[in-house]
Amino acid sequence: MMPTMKVRTLLAVASLMTAPVALASEVDPWESTNRKIFAFNEQVDRVVLKPVAQGYQQLVPTLGRQAVGNVFSNLSEVSSFVNALLQASPEKAATALGRFVFNSTFGLFGLLDVSSTFGLQQQSEDFGQTLAHWGVSSGPYVMLPLLGPATVRDGASSLSVDRMLDPVGQLNPSSHQMGVQVGRVIDTRASLLAAERFIVGDRYAALRAAYLDRRAFEINDGAAAGADDFLSE
Repeated sequence: MMPTMKVRTLLAVASLMTAPVALASEVDPWESTNRKIFAFNEQVDRVVLKPVAQGYQQLVPTLGRQAVGNVFSNLSEVSSFVNALLQASPEKAATALGRFVFNSTFGLFGLLDVSSTFGLQQQSEDFGQTLAHWGVSSGPYVMLPLLGPATVRDGASSLSVDRMLDPVGQLNPSSHQMGVQVGRVIDTRASLLAAERFIVGDRYAALRAAYLDRRAFEINDGAAAGADDFLSE
């Protein structure tokens, strides 16, 4: 997860504790089942993922964790480049390509985000955003086992096209893919530890609101999005 996305997630969790109940009933028609899957995910997180992430945060210095995050962020530029082309956005595509080239070379294989100092700010693009750009509806909110929150559109995209565009999936032998993916999950979970202090009350509802707000923010390229956007995208 790139640094800007981490910030957006933190802000979303802090600001959306009072999401309209009426909106929730419309975007989350499978809430009963979703909550059961969420409870399972929470148990896995509590027993395995969170303790590992806390240990990672304690053992690895801040600069080291930042470098690891930069590498994963740099790899995501491949998907951003392709999806920007699919969205007929040459400017975004050029930015993604430029970031990948600069960070992979001058940034020591992505350990350093030198592109930001050149004024090339990251704009993450994925296939869910591409489908939204061309008018495909998000569909209902869904909680995926182990993978977390999504919508039907975005979940299907992440498990298909985005996975194919992920350079990690091209690692050979394939056994290396699992190790890198585990590292990515731990890095992402560690980056979200600070957000937990903002979550009060119904944790499921708070994270649902945060996810939908972040996706609306990304799909609208940072423009403000209201409740209706969650239903119409």
